[in-house]
Amino acid sequence: MTPAARISAAIGVLDQILAGSPAEQALLRWSRASRFAGSGDRAALRDLVFGACGVATALPPWVGA
Repeated sequence: MTPAARISAAIGVLDQILAGSPAEQALLRWSRASRFAGSGDRAALRDLVFGACGVATALPPWVGA
């Protein structure tokens, strides 16, 4: 996968998380639907998603995240 495709996939997974799906479940659903993705792609996507989740929880309350 190209870096742009990884980011696009991460956005899709983050959308599912924001809709209320647990992060692990959203990543598992994506990996099962995307059999073309190798282990490096799955690891990169996991890092992007959990990195974004970590940033969102570290924001101050007045940001509205």
